[in-house]
Amino acid sequence: MNKYQLGVAVKDPEYLKRLADYIRDSKLGEQWQVVAFTNAEACRRYVQQGYKMDVLAAQPELLAGLKAELPKLPVIALVLKLGESDEEHELHQYQPLPQLLQRLSEIHARAAVHASARQMAIDDETSAGVRVISVYSASGGTGKTALALHLANAAGAHRRRTFYLNLERWNSSAAWLSTLQNGNGNPIGDAKEEGLSELLYSLKAQPEQAVQWIMEHRKRDTQLKGDYLAVCTNLEDRLTLCEEDAQGLIDAISRSGQYDVIIVDLDSDMDGIHVAVFEKSDQVLWVMNGNASVINKQKMARSYGEQKWNERFKGLAGNS
Repeated sequence: MNKYQLGVAVKDPEYLKRLADYIRDSKLGEQWQVVAFTNAEACRRYVQQGYKMDVLAAQPELLAGLKAELPKLPVIALVLKLGESDEEHELHQYQPLPQLLQRLSEIHARAAVHASARQMAIDDETSAGVRVISVYSASGGTGKTALALHLANAAGAHRRRTFYLNLERWNSSAAWLSTLQNGNGNPIGDAKEEGLSELLYSLKAQPEQAVQWIMEHRKRDTQLKGDYLAVCTNLEDRLTLCEEDAQGLIDAISRSGQYDVIIVDLDSDMDGIHVAVFEKSDQVLWVMNGNASVINKQKMARSYGEQKWNERFKGLAGNS
């Protein structure tokens, strides 16, 4: 995965060093790389030479001389007091670095969403390059979730921007992900943690805002080398998940334009949700072991799928 390039134009070199060191040593280092400038001319030359920059944060006096060179680049004014510049986005320059970087990431995410929406209006091919891989087993205990997480990790290790989407009724991924505790040591999934439940509500109430919601609430796991969402805060939301919801989730992640691979971890049932996800998948991995019971359950699941959904299900065999 190519890192996002964060341009920072600030006159104080010590400030630039602290910011760059913080990003490099934090989990943000997997996603962001800082390109630092202490004057506007150096930044201008960098852009004119064709080097990539995804967002520019700069002091207003330096930014004023750069706007003509950056007609489509998201820009953020780093100010001492809000209202000091005419920019749409302003952030206090001197604030705790975690908060500053969080806000920078949110602004970049919103800009990426708007850019994706503009591209969709042109040719509706924003998600064409996203590969969806679903992992399924008709029996528990086959290592299905472990395989899904290892696939996500392998994709991330090969520099693919990866999203892990767990759609199990009883989500067991909390035992695997390294960042599934908040600052108080409480597990993700409590009432304070917005995740899959809130996204499903957004899909129903404001579908046009779903992509932006994902960008602002996705979580990063450094060991997984990918992004994911917190589990349902209300388990009833997962139990009432429908085919349209499942496909809407995958579509929203794809439309963000932020991912190369989506790994979908399914539970061991066989219902409409599974078929809907299979239809969205480029590849479906049926996980089994040498146990005769497991093999028999897989055969029964396939037989049931063919009986229940006929040609719709049979047409998915080429993806398995």
